[in-house]
Amino acid sequence: MNKLTFILLFILFAFFACQQEPAKLWDSPDAYLGQTPPSDTPKVFAPGILAEKGAWAGDRVAFSDDGKEFYYSHNNTWFDGKNLKVKYLKYANGKWNGPYVLTEKYYAPTFSPDGKTMYFIGGPDKVPGKDFVWQAHRTDTGWTAPVEYMHKPYRLYDFMPTISGNMYAGSNGNWGTRDWRNCKFSRIDASKGDTAIRSLGVPLNSPGFNGDFFVAKDESYMIISAKEHPDFECELYISYHKQDDTWTNPKSLGPLINNGLAHRWGEYVSPDGKYLFYTHGHSEKDCFIFWVRFDTLFEKLKHTNFEPYVKNPIKDQSAKAGSSFSFQIPGDTFFDDDGINRLTFSVGQLPEGLKFDTITKTITGNPVKPGKYEVEITATDTAMATVSAKLKVSVN
Repeated sequence: MNKLTFILLFILFAFFACQQEPAKLWDSPDAYLGQTPPSDTPKVFAPGILAEKGAWAGDRVAFSDDGKEFYYSHNNTWFDGKNLKVKYLKYANGKWNGPYVLTEKYYAPTFSPDGKTMYFIGGPDKVPGKDFVWQAHRTDTGWTAPVEYMHKPYRLYDFMPTISGNMYAGSNGNWGTRDWRNCKFSRIDASKGDTAIRSLGVPLNSPGFNGDFFVAKDESYMIISAKEHPDFECELYISYHKQDDTWTNPKSLGPLINNGLAHRWGEYVSPDGKYLFYTHGHSEKDCFIFWVRFDTLFEKLKHTNFEPYVKNPIKDQSAKAGSSFSFQIPGDTFFDDDGINRLTFSVGQLPEGLKFDTITKTITGNPVKPGKYEVEITATDTAMATVSAKLKVSVN
């Protein structure tokens, strides 16, 4: 074999080897670490591949836009960060390679919208009650070492950037206490500078911890961990971004995902929009990354009923026994994302001498006995979904 023939054969071999790399990995059997995709029933993702013995893999994960890189958090315990790592696998030469350690002491990896920067929280100088945001930049050979990107006197839990430049986090910002239980789903508006963090308010936020979430790059929807108990048990819900820059009342992702009590967090939707990933467990011992078909569920949920919610609490009222009393339910007390005019109203036990008009939504009459009363007012939509608010009346 002469030298020219050898060179030509080598070039052809290299060409065909490169051709074996799928042009679009998402559409190949090797996508998602080569795992068999789930249906609408969640299942454990990549069992036996991600976690070392005695450790767990989870929190929010991240795929690169081309699907050839997968990043996740790895630790021995839920709360002690001394063994915390970000690990990754990479698809090259027709196979997945890894897992490898990318960084230590960081977690919650998330890509910038252009994929050139990766953000983390945690870090070697982590202070209890605060979440520093760090960033690393992509290079020809991998990633730079993380450097501090944002350092605030409040939490920036689960930090995520978006295409618009807005940044989302679970934060106790500039309101209330610095206790983690006061965290609210929040946004830093790009147009107002990074000091303009604000809570996204109701109905997205509810009493207690609001911090685990995923927001779409275009900010069209958020998936949140909702109804969180003190022992971290919670469910996954979805909320849609409205044109007036508010968010819809979150909808449950359904019983197949929210089956039974468990901590569910680290929600993440793959870049192709097909699958939802989340971490599920009761402790480190049974904590796993799950995945489930999401694009079909996403379309289905668009056409289901929004439950009404209490937008503004009712102010306490006072009355005088034997004197005329009148109270009309304020129009901004309840809200229904399907249309406010679809609601009907009812009340619970009223103080003696008072009655309720369902048409005018007004309580009127002459209260008879002095005392402190609490009246339950209920709004019902056409799908028979209900929500109640309390009216406190002091009769003197």
